[in-house]
Amino acid sequence: MAKKIVTAGDRVYLKFFDMDFFHKRAREANADLCPFKELDENKFKAAIADADALIVIDRPLTGEHMRAMQKCRIILTLEVGYDFIDVKAATENNIIVSNVPAYAKEQVAVHALTLMLSVYRRIKIMSEETSRGGWNYNVGKPQFDTRDKKLGIIGLGKIGRTLVRKVQGLGLEILAYDPYIADDIFEMVNVRRCYDLDELLNAADFISLHVPLTDETYHMIGEKELEMIKKEAVIINTCRGKVIDEKALCRALKNNIIAGAGLDVLEKEPPDKDNPILTLSNAIVTPHAAWYTEESMERLKNQGMDEVIRVLNGKRPRNVVNPEVLYK
Repeated sequence: MAKKIVTAGDRVYLKFFDMDFFHKRAREANADLCPFKELDENKFKAAIADADALIVIDRPLTGEHMRAMQKCRIILTLEVGYDFIDVKAATENNIIVSNVPAYAKEQVAVHALTLMLSVYRRIKIMSEETSRGGWNYNVGKPQFDTRDKKLGIIGLGKIGRTLVRKVQGLGLEILAYDPYIADDIFEMVNVRRCYDLDELLNAADFISLHVPLTDETYHMIGEKELEMIKKEAVIINTCRGKVIDEKALCRALKNNIIAGAGLDVLEKEPPDKDNPILTLSNAIVTPHAAWYTEESMERLKNQGMDEVIRVLNGKRPRNVVNPEVLYK
């Protein structure tokens, strides 16, 4: 009897219009792929009840869903983040949670750097000037050199460390805050360690966020933190929108408490059309695209399906969010 793999979540089908690849790879595990595209919760529970594997992007999975899955061996989040999954409930129900942590680290770091320089060089304002038929560089004043400025990286994981390499040559001093990384990693990548977030916020001219969304990092940048940042500073977010209190950020940008922001993620995606942050001249917003290149798309689907196939064929996955389930 063929195994069953369910795919769910709107962003699965936004990223992958053609599911033929997934159907073909499923056959390597003697499995049928069953795309689920509805929103109805009861129908969803019925669809996953006999699933051997579940592939999702951003579709919330609760303990109730875990208990509904009688056969499931692996939940694959087809992205880096897994904040929408109740991992504890998955572990209690002996379900492996896997992600794809490194498929786009280069692309996200490049995008963060692109946003940082674009905001700092006031590209949006000057582009709007020329689009109107103008040719006055004074609209972009004042501007300053990057040399001897300080880049503060919050989260020195794979993407944070990749960004360190990308900014070499700009003459920046790099400092970072990450309470979960050992001292020798900071020394290895030649980054000054800040043991307190406040120290980084007070010192940095550029701040780039590269943390997962957890209870600890939810709104870690709020009104209090924004008031600590230099008035000339630029903040960049390519991780998760809810890491920043967006309303507080919008107020800070409107009132020139900070100079600018480059955002690839927002608290609500897609945003409401009247979201004020979209219209600010000192904010550049891109549509959660930092991860994307054609090559990263290929890595994502191949590395993701590799994990599902390995588990359904009785092997250990390479990337496990809850490794304790393997020892039960």
